[in-house]
Amino acid sequence: MNKSCIIKRAAAIGVSLSLIYISALGAGAVVIDDELTPVSSDTSAQTQSVDTSLPIRYSSRDLGLVTDIKQQRYNECWAVSGVSVFETTLLKFGFSAENISFDHLNIWATRHSDGTGWQRTYMDGGYSYCAIGYFTSWQGGAEISDAGEIDVTSGITSDDIDTTLARYGTTAVEYLDRNDTASIKRAIMESGGVYTAYATSASCLSADKTSYFMPSEYDGYSVNHGVEIVGWDDSYDKAKFNGSVGEKPKKPGAWLARNSYGDYNSLGGYFWVSYEDKFVFGDKYKPLYSIKSVQEIDENTRLEQNEIYGATFDIEIKGKNEVAYINRFDFSNGYNTLDKVIFETKCKNSDYTLYYIPDSSKNEPETDKSKWVKLYEGTADYEGYICADISDFTLPLGYGSIAVVINTDKLNEGLDSSSQDYKSPSLGSCEWMTNSETGKYVFIDDADYGESFIYYDNNMRDLLDWYKEENNDDLGGTFVIKAVTTGSGAEITKLGDVNLDGNVNVADATYIQKYIVNSVEFSEVRKLNADVDGNGQITVSDATAIQKMLVGLS
Repeated sequence: MNKSCIIKRAAAIGVSLSLIYISALGAGAVVIDDELTPVSSDTSAQTQSVDTSLPIRYSSRDLGLVTDIKQQRYNECWAVSGVSVFETTLLKFGFSAENISFDHLNIWATRHSDGTGWQRTYMDGGYSYCAIGYFTSWQGGAEISDAGEIDVTSGITSDDIDTTLARYGTTAVEYLDRNDTASIKRAIMESGGVYTAYATSASCLSADKTSYFMPSEYDGYSVNHGVEIVGWDDSYDKAKFNGSVGEKPKKPGAWLARNSYGDYNSLGGYFWVSYEDKFVFGDKYKPLYSIKSVQEIDENTRLEQNEIYGATFDIEIKGKNEVAYINRFDFSNGYNTLDKVIFETKCKNSDYTLYYIPDSSKNEPETDKSKWVKLYEGTADYEGYICADISDFTLPLGYGSIAVVINTDKLNEGLDSSSQDYKSPSLGSCEWMTNSETGKYVFIDDADYGESFIYYDNNMRDLLDWYKEENNDDLGGTFVIKAVTTGSGAEITKLGDVNLDGNVNVADATYIQKYIVNSVEFSEVRKLNADVDGNGQITVSDATAIQKMLVGLS
């Protein structure tokens, strides 16, 4: 692929792929992409930033903000720990949190019957991307009391599970960086727990299985493993790290990790991992994350989205200071008040402006910027999923778009566009992923024309055309821009007004005929308006009924 126009910014991928036994405990995982940035062994990258406003120790477990410890059965540490983070966050925010089904997440993140989605089975390893997409799509997490006991060995696939069971929707996610430990600690205090991964080896585990430290020079056998971090202790004694590898950390201090092996040690399934561990919170297993905000889902709330898997890459247009990333939606389902906009970006500290864009006569976002309606402006304070509260903007019925305009003027003051430090606007895209060694797909997206557009240099292009023209890419992707809308659901707005232009005419009858031959799709409102004869079906008789209305026949 020609990458001259974009930078595909992939985070490292940690997965659980093969079960091994470490002191009789199962773990798993390998790194998929060797092209990813290696973890630095420079100890300067592992020092703790000092923030005197933070306590020297903290534990969400001691505060009762955790559910019962869980036991993984397959290579699903990523799912068990992702669900644990979600549960802890709900408790921290004052919501009820019964046991969330990690089986539901595991099956959700398997291959769809049409070949799209995560190219894995329930026994294969997973990725932190999977859990982030699951929670931000509002298709999870499902409580066991709602989903029931799921037999993952029964042959069910992601097509078979109910994705309408989530009671809470994730609206913001922050990516974590080991070089900013103060932010990690604040995230733990604010959200209760965060997700990370490390490389586990029996030789780095203490004799009593309560502490873990892999030195930076260690190059022996290890397996990737995801856990939830729920606390820390700056004074944790470095002498307690007494694995057979022999080497100890240079300084005290450790993270309190919640494991997925059940109640296997004197800490009830928890353990301490040194601040100086070679891989914990490192680049190798990104994205590592905290859930910053959630909201209750009720019958009056709907999430409009053109993808469900979340961001697998960030598209960054080189040499530009401003780019509009756009998702087009059909706002004709009765949920016509825009409450929030959620988008993913790694362009930290960039300015952004959100717009509503009406459709042009070409059935794509209007290029005349004087017709764009500004909804919100702010600064991306962190990398991850940003959530902007909109002041109850009333969405016009029918098709319209939400644009996220990223601007990096302030970040690039005094820099030439050829400078290595020059920062170009970027936004998350749900795009295919492959294993760099085998060339096989790890993830296959499901992108369609008319969903995403990109606008810069006064040029509006469908994102799929842009992928083909700029990158020789036939699969493409979809922007991660979501709209939280509210309303009472689908209602008849005007019987016979199928194209929602406010009038009933021949065009509406033609629209029905196109629907009958499957050349267009209808939203719920369009379906209600199209059922002119009131028999619960959309047929040629409805088109005929409209024609009779126009000539005054009964």
